[in-house]
Formats: sequence, C-alpha cells, structure tokens
Amino acid sequence: MSAASVPGSAAWWRGHEERLARRRPHTDGLTLEVVLTEALALVDAEGMDALTVRALATRLGTGSSTLYRHVASRDELLVLLVDAVLGEVRLPDPELPGRERVEQLSTELRRVLRSHPHVVPALSGSPILGPNAMRASACGLDNLLAAGHPPERARAAYLALLDYVLGSVAFDAAAESPGATHDRRPRSDDVFAFGLTTFLDGLERG
Repeated sequence: MSAASVPGSAAWWRGHEERLARRRPHTDGLTLEVVLTEALALVDAEGMDALTVRALATRLGTGSSTLYRHVASRDELLVLLVDAVLGEVRLPDPELPGRERVEQLSTELRRVLRSHPHVVPALSGSPILGPNAMRASACGLDNLLAAGHPPERARAAYLALLDYVLGSVAFDAAAESPGATHDRRPRSDDVFAFGLTTFLDGLERG
C-alpha cells in the first residue's frame, strides 16, 4: 500500500486537498461538511463503534454508494472527523503573553474534547496531520516559544501538555460513564487549572 493511499498520512492529505479542489458539487446537495457534521452527531450520541458507512448513510437518508463519493472508507471518515473536531478549537490572541496563550489553548482544547469525548481515543494513535491539527500544533509550539522556552524544551512541553489534556478528558469521560462509582468524580475546571498552573510553574523553574 502506497503512502498516498493510507488515510491520515501526509501524502494522503495532499491528495485529499487536490481532490477537493477538483470536486464538482453533487446535485443531491450532500457535501463533505454535511457528512462530517452528521458523523460527529452519531459518534457523540452513540460512540465511535456506532460509526459505520451504512449507519451514517441511513442517518443521512441516502445509500452507502452515495456516501462513498465523499469518503472512500471508514478509516478515511475517521481521519476527517478528527480533524473537523480539532477545527472547533479557538486559537488564543497572538498578542497575549506566551504563558497566557499556553493556558488558553490547553483549556480550549480540553473544552472541545470534553464536548466530543468519544473522539479522544482516535487522537492517541498515529500522528495527526490534518490542517486543523497542524494549525493547533503550530500554535501550541509558538506559544511555548513565546513564553521563553527553547525549541527542544518547547516541543517536549507541548507533548506533555497534550498528554495532560487528553488524560483529563479521558478521566472525565470514564467518571461520567454509566456504572461509574461515586468516588470517581469528574475533575472540575478548577482542578484542571491547578494542574496546568503547577506544570507551567515547574517548567519555568527548569
């Protein structure tokens, strides 16, 4: 299998952008944006396992063959869905101090992922290379550099912060799931903010 045929690879994303540029509107009015919106609604309501091409086609009131005009496979659909979720992240004002931008982006990423917790496991696999993911990653690194951290330290800190956010969201999702014990409560925003502040304070002390 060539790299260009592997959904989510850099080569695949380049080909995807080229295909979008050449694509003509379909007469049925179905667009990739509509497909992804309904796919996310399905995942939010029923979990990632419920997302199949057939189930999504039924939800859209169309056939699987029509849906395949927009996405070639479930794997491709997942790649596009993850990047669409990351597109909901609002980036901080670049004029703010670096540390404040780090805090805002971390908190905003947690907010978005808490809204779509079933998507979180899909973020922990292979590198996420979609345009929205790259935009958020570049912002995260720029924020840490602006906060005064050298490049290697900024890269390591960014990955650690990403793990912290994903872990927090995963913990909350488990705590809120049916059958969770009462002593396993979701972490409050204040607890998350405390952990973030403690991490950044330690990073500044070196």
